Amino acid sequence: MCALAEAPVLGTTRKKRRGLENVQEALLECISGVKGRGKSGLSAEQEAQLQQAVAELEADGGVPAPTRSGLLEGRWRLLYTTRPGSASPIQRTFVGTDAFAVYQEILLDAEGDGGARVNNIVQFGGAGVLKVEAEAITDTRPREGFAPRKGQGFPLLGKSATYPPAAKDMRVDFQFDTAAFDLTALPFKIPYPVPFKLLGDETKGWLDITYLSPDGRFRLSRGNKGTLFVLVRDDPPTDRLLAAIMSGANDVQVSELVDAVEAEGGGEASPAQSRAIQGTWRLRWSVQAPNANALQRLAGRGARSFQVVGGAAGPGRLENRLELLPGLRVRASAACSPQGRRRTRVAIDGVFLELFGLRVPLPIKQNEPGYVDWLYLDDNLRITRGNKGSVFVHTREA
Repeated sequence: MCALAEAPVLGTTRKKRRGLENVQEALLECISGVKGRGKSGLSAEQEAQLQQAVAELEADGGVPAPTRSGLLEGRWRLLYTTRPGSASPIQRTFVGTDAFAVYQEILLDAEGDGGARVNNIVQFGGAGVLKVEAEAITDTRPREGFAPRKGQGFPLLGKSATYPPAAKDMRVDFQFDTAAFDLTALPFKIPYPVPFKLLGDETKGWLDITYLSPDGRFRLSRGNKGTLFVLVRDDPPTDRLLAAIMSGANDVQVSELVDAVEAEGGGEASPAQSRAIQGTWRLRWSVQAPNANALQRLAGRGARSFQVVGGAAGPGRLENRLELLPGLRVRASAACSPQGRRRTRVAIDGVFLELFGLRVPLPIKQNEPGYVDWLYLDDNLRITRGNKGSVFVHTREA
């Protein structure tokens, strides 16, 4: 049985956040024994505790302006949903069946003709999937000529609410445009039998993000049919980390995701000895130690910074390139060699200011060799910690 303590009055952001995490954990405990993602399995007491937890989280809201946050991006797994009489046919058919896994993809930064998307996915074990896709529209991603859903709709397809969002940048309007079964036993997809082009307003809906946790792992949403959805992040921490960095999340949020990537493991087992470290890497985020040198602090303030390992730098060599202005850069060359599975020794032996090809040596010397510890490495992402304590996240450049 779940137990939800009353949230105390907390005086700091950290304590408040810890209190919300406790409420979130209590909510997840409440629904741990649920069947059919809310179809049955909750006692009256658990239902009351669940509603209290939802109310506390929604009152806080979590991440401000969630539809503008990269933390919303990615794949989410549905754990629980209320089942109002207005539920859509697909909800009544598939969501309440535990044998199927249900996911939602939110791709608000999608590029190309498809634009931003919201996709609902039903996974039939190893037999295949049903994917129902929709165009997504938000306050910061409008579509010219798009009119949000207005009417309550046909009762057969589920009665829709028409009230406006409670705040800006919390609602995702969507319009379904395609759906199909993709079964592993068949070499082709089977269209889902819904004529989207003929249904007009019935293909439209909306989703309010009523709570998004600061770590981007948990959210509450309410749909236009009156349904509450409880979802948890299903994509790997590496994806969440990159999404947070690209969305401009603060250093505390990014640092937590760095810790999550390191804790989960994966990637190269012996990164310092792996050929995967070679290539050109672009610095995406860093937290600099107080005693970091001037070049490191410049890189940490948003200047374009790259590191070339091996390749053009030469075997057993690396080069850091800091681009200050067009034609103006700083280049530092160093010898490097593995020291065990996760540490690389680095000895800087030259630093130059380069102006349109003209090199001027800079009087920056390293008295003793330094090192970097590899926290994570795969083909496209690396996380390292320097001997001064600075942490760096790089992505591979093509």
